[in-house]
Amino acid sequence: MTQSANQVLLIEDSNVQAKIIQKQILALSNFETIICHTMEEARAALEASHRFFVAVVDLNLPDAPDGEVVDLTLENGVPTVVLTATFNEELRQQFIRKRVADYFFKGSIRDMDPMVRSLERLYKNRHMTVLVVDDGVVDRGMMRRGLEVQQFQVLEAENGAQAMQILAEHPEVQLIITDFNMPEMDGCELVMAVREHHKMDQLPIIGVSAAGSGPLTARFLKNGANDFLTKPFEVEEFSWRVNQCMEMVDVIAELKNCYENLG
Repeated sequence: MTQSANQVLLIEDSNVQAKIIQKQILALSNFETIICHTMEEARAALEASHRFFVAVVDLNLPDAPDGEVVDLTLENGVPTVVLTATFNEELRQQFIRKRVADYFFKGSIRDMDPMVRSLERLYKNRHMTVLVVDDGVVDRGMMRRGLEVQQFQVLEAENGAQAMQILAEHPEVQLIITDFNMPEMDGCELVMAVREHHKMDQLPIIGVSAAGSGPLTARFLKNGANDFLTKPFEVEEFSWRVNQCMEMVDVIAELKNCYENLG
């Protein structure tokens, strides 16, 4: 087995479906895909290689009919994307509890496109650092866990003033998520301070605040935030907004690079 850092472990009992998914991953990305058809094959693959950056797993396998393979990949420290033919709220809550990175319906080749984009985003996120700013320990921890599931490196600050200090010490920060109501320097003040040195397409900022704070959306955005989330938010909404924000930054960077090369 090739020990590359961009391997995808695909666990799917249907040989036809596995080949379809493998071809689509290859067509849309440069990831090598290792196919396993059973949980035991997957266990052997995980023991033989520690270079999988993600696992794409069928929820129901002949030797793991109740999703046991998800536990296997997660226990081995491999971020996991689930493919399922059925879906309900109970399954969704299981995915959230187990900290599954994403989940998708099994379907046609066209249905695989969003899944491959998710794999690409997870791969890129491993090299990105996010600064979470919130004076609430519980909320800060919740956002940190959500970001870590998406493979981001995470730094924390308790208020805007501390965030500015951390930002000065860690220029590798590529996204800031900040609450509004904090001592010393609130979220909007932090946004304005950051924007004195960093443009929106250089260092995106997502503002967050509690329900009932509608006017804050306008304040955050007018002061230079890229997006805004109202607490409490769903896990999927949080991860989608964060990843979408990073996608936009990537697109802008690529366009700038193309423009410079043309010039």
